[in-house]
This record gives sequence, C-alpha cells and structure tokens, in this order.
Amino acid sequence: MEKQTMAAVMAVGLFTCITLCVYFVMRYRSTAINLPGEERRRQPADWQKPGILVLGIGIGLLIVGIIQNYVSAGLPDSLAVAILIISAGIAMIVANRLDKKHDI
Repeated sequence: MEKQTMAAVMAVGLFTCITLCVYFVMRYRSTAINLPGEERRRQPADWQKPGILVLGIGIGLLIVGIIQNYVSAGLPDSLAVAILIISAGIAMIVANRLDKKHDI
C-alpha cells in the first residue's frame, strides 16, 4: 500500500475512534446522572453490544491478516472487505442474542 493511502486510512480510523469514544462517553454520562426525585436503573449491558461488535471486527481483521501473510496467492480486496463485513454481521447477531437473554 502506498504511503498516502495508508495515511488516509489511518486518519479515517483515528477520526472514527475519537468520534465513537466521545459518543459513548457522553451516552454513559447521560445515563449515569441521577436527578433528585427520579430513580434510574442502571443497565449492565450498556457496553456489551458495541464491545462485541468491535471484537467481531477485530477477529475479521485477524483472519484477513493471517490469510494475507500466510497465503502466497494475493487476496483480492473485495474478499478482505467481505470477510470483515461477515465477521461484523456475525458479531451483531451474537450481541443481539445475548441482549435478548438479559431482557427475559
């Protein structure tokens, strides 16, 4: 990959990480504030869905990295993206199933 392309990917990734961190911190603060006279119940699985999704994307990146390093034939870019999307989708399904168990 060229240096310019790599720099662009890194910049987009950094921007995404900062944006998601700010979003989740603000969301946590809004649910953690207790108003007088109002009783709120804290949700234990607040970070569970995003955590499982990030874990699924990380597993997808690991699979793509292993395939690219150990398979001498070149991996098409579309296949790498497909592996990431499939692993993220599976992670979303798992997170939804685990969240449904807590609702019962």
